[in-house]
Amino acid sequence: MARWDDGYVTDTVYTSQFHRETTPAWLATAALLLGHHAPDLSRPFRYADLGCGNGFTALVVAATCPHAEVWGFDFNPAHIESARSIAARAGLANIRFIESSFGELASRPEAALPDFDFMVTHGVLSWISPENQRHLIDTIGRRLRPGGLAYVSYNVTTGMANMLPLRTLMRMMAEATTDRSDLAVGGILTQLDRLKQAGAAFFQVNPALENRLRDMRAQDPRYLAHEFLNRDWRPMMFADVADAMAEAKCRFIGSATLAENIDATSVPAGVAPLLGETRDQRLRETLRDIGAAQSFRRDIYRRGITPTLVAEQHAGIDALTLGWTGLTAGEQVTINTGLGTITGKAELYRPLLERLQAGAATVPQLTGAVQHTAAEVLQALTLLMAGGYAHPLLPASVGQAAGPGSRTLNQAIVAMNSGGGDLSMLAAPIMGTALNCDLLETLVVGALMDGTPQTVGDLAQEVLRRLARGGRSMQRDGQAVTDPQEAVGMVSGAITGALERRLQVWRNAGILPG
Repeated sequence: MARWDDGYVTDTVYTSQFHRETTPAWLATAALLLGHHAPDLSRPFRYADLGCGNGFTALVVAATCPHAEVWGFDFNPAHIESARSIAARAGLANIRFIESSFGELASRPEAALPDFDFMVTHGVLSWISPENQRHLIDTIGRRLRPGGLAYVSYNVTTGMANMLPLRTLMRMMAEATTDRSDLAVGGILTQLDRLKQAGAAFFQVNPALENRLRDMRAQDPRYLAHEFLNRDWRPMMFADVADAMAEAKCRFIGSATLAENIDATSVPAGVAPLLGETRDQRLRETLRDIGAAQSFRRDIYRRGITPTLVAEQHAGIDALTLGWTGLTAGEQVTINTGLGTITGKAELYRPLLERLQAGAATVPQLTGAVQHTAAEVLQALTLLMAGGYAHPLLPASVGQAAGPGSRTLNQAIVAMNSGGGDLSMLAAPIMGTALNCDLLETLVVGALMDGTPQTVGDLAQEVLRRLARGGRSMQRDGQAVTDPQEAVGMVSGAITGALERRLQVWRNAGILPG
């Protein structure tokens, strides 16, 4: 009899992560840019996260979209317990978390669950058995409403094939030890280093593994355990996923990784003409993946294809409002893509970013800020979103109503971090997303939300109290700072810098009152 975990790592919980590409605001904007209708975010909708882990993304969706009904499903009871605990702390009444395997989910009677407008599954498909893959896609096929959007992400063979033998070896090493999965990771990586240094030819004929192993060394062992030590780990080809989704009456419309919808930023220049020579979607996307040595896809599917009329799309784009995320640029505005870092034309990207930094703006307002064609501006704005500089805003009525739920979720995050947690995101109700915040920044926001006098000295004292509550302190060169005055000085300096960089961003995003 198979174990309940189906070979998936369950002896250590997954890290709490947030994925902007799975939020309704992002998916609806991507669909609009791709020329397709999306569910109306100003009206009530239902959202399902399949394999939600600790549920952080679903929690942000529930907090920032109070008119939505949000469901999270995961087979690991530890994940569901954690997600339910945060939801209860935040007082979110529009979200529910269900402990269920994909097999159980697929076999539920029709009346047992509602239909959904958005169904997302991030980091799941490549890490489960073929049987569970069928259950997952079948659930989407049965539960996604006509006109609904599905997001499916997975590892791609074109960029991950060289990891297959190494991943098998890592799994064998994990099975040979009695250590908990995350605790075994360090020893496994050390063994791989020893193998490489011993002259193993596999590394010589796969030189790209050098950078991958270096990057793995810097990642959370819990993440690596869930990424590489499961029984099932199979990169996939786009055509196979698209064919399976087609059987569920869902058709591919584009990527939630926005830069990958632009040929010039998704494949080498010499490959782009090859894409233009074919209208076959399966072939085109496979050529794209081979051209870019794609290792991970974030596909968007739609149940039923009714492309927008040209006038409808233009009207939707004109109504699109973007806000600044707080990410700054150096002398040049750069965007990381699968092909590497690209640099935007200074005369176009710099004034667009400066306009966004001055406040949220519609696409026509941003177009008026530069002397370029509307098409050039729209592509630049798409890449600014892809690069993390800009984010679409929710409809104004939704963003205004999302304040209370987002505030209570953020207070729950701050309380957890004050107790020793490490959640590095805060819900941004105006945008319908979460913004990166380091530990100190979350504690500063928490103190401001709680009414701590806004002098830097008072904030520093409160932040130090919250750090101490979680058994932490300020560090210098890896050592705890024991002198109270030195600690206050360090925290005060950090707070001053954070407020200068981030206070207006937090206000514009709705994290703090304007």
